[in-house]
Amino acid sequence: MNKYISVAAIFIMMFQMGHSQSKQTEMSLTKLWETDTILKTAEAVRYHPEKDIIYVSNIGDVPPNKKDGDGYISLLSKDGKIVKKDWITGIHAPKGLNFFNGKLFVGDIDTVVEINIETGKIEKTHTVTDAVFINDLDIDTNGDIYVTDSQDEKIFKIVNGESSLWLDAKGFYPNGILVEENRILILSSSKGELIAIDKITKEKTVLALGVRGGDGIVPINEGYILSAFQGEIYFADKNLINMPAVKLLDTRANKLNTADMSFIPKENVLLVPTFYGNTVVAYKLNYK
Repeated sequence: MNKYISVAAIFIMMFQMGHSQSKQTEMSLTKLWETDTILKTAEAVRYHPEKDIIYVSNIGDVPPNKKDGDGYISLLSKDGKIVKKDWITGIHAPKGLNFFNGKLFVGDIDTVVEINIETGKIEKTHTVTDAVFINDLDIDTNGDIYVTDSQDEKIFKIVNGESSLWLDAKGFYPNGILVEENRILILSSSKGELIAIDKITKEKTVLALGVRGGDGIVPINEGYILSAFQGEIYFADKNLINMPAVKLLDTRANKLNTADMSFIPKENVLLVPTFYGNTVVAYKLNYK
């Protein structure tokens, strides 16, 4: 009896996986627009729904860990027009960025810069103790900031301006980060894995595979859009665990990187910075 039940369960699981996989392949990306090539080393973008503005972090001259003060934040309209190229200047090498309570927080090598969105002024600079190369960041609903240190392979947490080590991620090379209610999602640049880490127990679950050079994570209703820095974009179904992500786009032939992305949910528009391409590209996410 148990034998037949287990066989039936396996059959149902395989059917569900196949059905979900077929839904994944029905997604596609269509290019809508691309900015002028004046955004020097565009690394990350974030769309602000209330402001209806796209914020872009630009590293400036490389290498991306050099404290040279030539990094800046740009403002774009939703149709790709550059509203203000040098909105914030004097940052070294800004990368991941996100919003909380009227402020824009930006990772900058070993600090997190806090910017007042209304005034366009830098208000504070939070030092992340022992950080080497802050890459991406995300913010919890209570204002706690989580940052990935890709070079030293760690995840730090900032609470009320004070930083501490949250997780040692040796061997994982953490890049993209997404804070959810009960877990933290990390995208590995070296392993190409999307993993979920329980906030309390730190237990890890592999959600998706096959995204070598993993960079950015964007949540959508069906799961997650993932970027691989070399120029690939993937989809990971939230109903599948430990399965290969499905490739949606490959821009390697055009020598366009795909770095830390953002999404406009009401319009199903994916925003992708191209790093060495010095642009931001918008794609429509289509469902067949």
